[in-house]
Amino acid sequence: MSAGWAEGGKPAATVLVVDDNLQNREVAEGHLVSAGYAVIQAEGGAEALAFLGTRRPDLVLLDVLMPGMDGYETCRRIRALPEGGDVPVLFLTALGDLETHKAALESGADDFLTKPLNRTELLIRVRSLLRIKLLSDELRTNVRVIETQRDALLAAQRQKDELTALIVHDLKNPLSSILSNVQYVQGRATLPEDERESLDDVVRASQAMVRLVMNLLDVSRSDDGALVPHVSDFDVGGLLAEICSEMGRRIADKDQRLVLSVAPAVDRLRGDRDLVRRIVENLIDNAYKYGPRSTTISIDAVPANMDDGAEAAVEIRVRDEGAGIAPAYRQLVFEKYGRAGGQEGRSSHGLGLVFCRRAVGVHGGAIWIDDQAARGSCFCVRLPVGRLPLSRPRTGPRAVGRGGAAAG
Repeated sequence: MSAGWAEGGKPAATVLVVDDNLQNREVAEGHLVSAGYAVIQAEGGAEALAFLGTRRPDLVLLDVLMPGMDGYETCRRIRALPEGGDVPVLFLTALGDLETHKAALESGADDFLTKPLNRTELLIRVRSLLRIKLLSDELRTNVRVIETQRDALLAAQRQKDELTALIVHDLKNPLSSILSNVQYVQGRATLPEDERESLDDVVRASQAMVRLVMNLLDVSRSDDGALVPHVSDFDVGGLLAEICSEMGRRIADKDQRLVLSVAPAVDRLRGDRDLVRRIVENLIDNAYKYGPRSTTISIDAVPANMDDGAEAAVEIRVRDEGAGIAPAYRQLVFEKYGRAGGQEGRSSHGLGLVFCRRAVGVHGGAIWIDDQAARGSCFCVRLPVGRLPLSRPRTGPRAVGRGGAAAG
């Protein structure tokens, strides 16, 4: 074995020369050593494979025609080794026909030279293959670093999601208890006006926190592919009237009012009633937050068709009289952790609109912001009337969940 050192004090690259002819090996070694490479000789395929079992050279210079195990078979066995696929193999052959070159490449060779060896050509090919190998090694190292960082980030994300789920689960019951007890006191006690207003504030805050908790829960379920609608047939107009009756009291502190209009042709919808309720509640809550005092929030329901025109749908529109959202941000507001600035400093962030998009998505519908709104923002939800199959009846006790203190 001939060894050397490269510039800068680094060990020289090692080349394994495999040839049954001693003179050929000596010639190749002389050219390589004079160029600063370390050389190891092997007189056949078996000896080369034995060496590769204990140490990996930086490049293999391999003769094709050898007794016993020829160069093709030796190369195939090198490629079958655990790390043999990364070692450049440069074939040496006295045969110059295309079939020989084709067979060399098919066996796993990276390049080939014809005998007798030309020193300049040999060194150019060796240097090129070693540079490629160096870049490949650096790329693999970088990939491993990135994979390690990715795995760490995924583990941190899983831990965050698990913590979020735990917090959401632990918050639901006490929030529902607060809301139920305050509503009980409101209904039973004769209270001074200032105390009743304080209780109203508690109810509004508790209901907002329940919506936030459920949004967190369902967005997390959606991320895991576990947000599955519980489908039933329900009356759209009746649901919207129920929502407006409840939320009309919630928005009274800003002297806002809800105006509901349901077209006569709008009848029943097959979907998850609780999810649809919370879609509309979140859109009204968004309009309440960004609408000025003493303004109107309009809720309209009209018959429509899906975009392909082949399926009947219901379109629900929630319109406010606020500053509106700039066109550049009208998709961003539906993205998780998205934050959008709008006219007059209006901004939107949080999970309410993210939940709306996910919940609309599991219904096979669409949600968008109307580009034609003359004032404020108009959020549009289009849901197919009868696409989803009915769910089986639920059994067992009711659970605290979507839509308020308890959900079926």
